Amino acid sequence: MVGEDSLERICIEQGILHHPVVNIANTTNVQVSITHCDDLAAAIAFSEELPMGIDIERINADRNKVLETQMTVKESSLLSCLPYSYETTLTLFWTVKEALSKILKTGLTTSFHIYEISQVEARDGVVYSLFENFPQYRTASFILGDYVCSITYPKKTEWSVAVVKDVLQEIEPSMTNRL
Repeated sequence: MVGEDSLERICIEQGILHHPVVNIANTTNVQVSITHCDDLAAAIAFSEELPMGIDIERINADRNKVLETQMTVKESSLLSCLPYSYETTLTLFWTVKEALSKILKTGLTTSFHIYEISQVEARDGVVYSLFENFPQYRTASFILGDYVCSITYPKKTEWSVAVVKDVLQEIEPSMTNRL
């Protein structure tokens, strides 16, 4: 996507806010969003004009109390709209908000309540979310065994969710077999 075939010419550095900054020889305006959980990692490279954010987290009922503190009243009412377990939905909401925070380059420094989810819809194995305060963005979330991966992008963007879903489904068996 960045048009550079030589990996030696690509360097990911740290910005002043501890966000990843891509440095490619003779190239500008390339951005990256990264995530990791356990021994999994993922990244999305994109042009500056098309901001994206990605997050992956393990579903863990032991984290329910912490994740509940990041929910608004409205979001609590949305939990029942999805056909997943309570801990799966809590984790999904967390990843949605964290992926948006990466686009806005705020990370975990801002109250997650500002990223309030206004709508959720499960369709064809993907959960789509919209935001109360950031209506220009949408998130596609994928449940992969014991993990949730969410990708936030501008709502008017057209991209192949099916391609991403296919790639993730190819790696899902290896993810669940490791656990």
